[in-house]
Parts: sequence; C-alpha cells; structure tokens
Amino acid sequence: MENLKLKLSGFLTLFYSLTYAQSINLRGPAQQLANEIKGIFPYVAVSIFIVVIFVNLGHFVKDNGDWKKGVTNIVIFAAILGAVVGLVNYVGSISV
Repeated sequence: MENLKLKLSGFLTLFYSLTYAQSINLRGPAQQLANEIKGIFPYVAVSIFIVVIFVNLGHFVKDNGDWKKGVTNIVIFAAILGAVVGLVNYVGSISV
C-alpha cells in the first residue's frame, strides 16, 4: 500500500510538472532573443572579419610573405561565415 501511494504521488507530480511546463509561453522571449541576435550579428561578424584580416596582414607585408596563405585564410573565414549566416537564416525561417 505504501509503495502504491509513493508511485501514485510520483506520477501525479510528474504529470503536474509536465502540464505546468507546457503552459509556459517561451515563444515570446525566444523571439526577442532571436531579434536581438539578428541585430547584433552583423557588427560582430564584421569586427571578427577585420581582426582576421589584421592577423593575416603579416602574410602580405613581410619580405617573404606568403600571399596564398593569407588569401586562403581569409577566404576560408568568409566561407565559414557564409555557412553560419545561411544556417541561422534557415533555422530562423522554420516555423514550429
């Protein structure tokens, strides 16, 4: 009898917590966070791109600089950035 009461109270607690979790509206705060990230992302991406260019600037200005390595690093960064932007846009376009 004691075991049955314990199982029943555990089931009711779990059921209540699940119903309470479903009543929380997370769509609004998630949408606000997504809008803030969409507003900030271009500035962050451009500043990181400038840092990448400055880091690779040594490949261009040295006497024995390797132009191919510098350009390759910048192109790889631009490709990764493009993939991230595409992924963010795809995920943002999915409706639940």
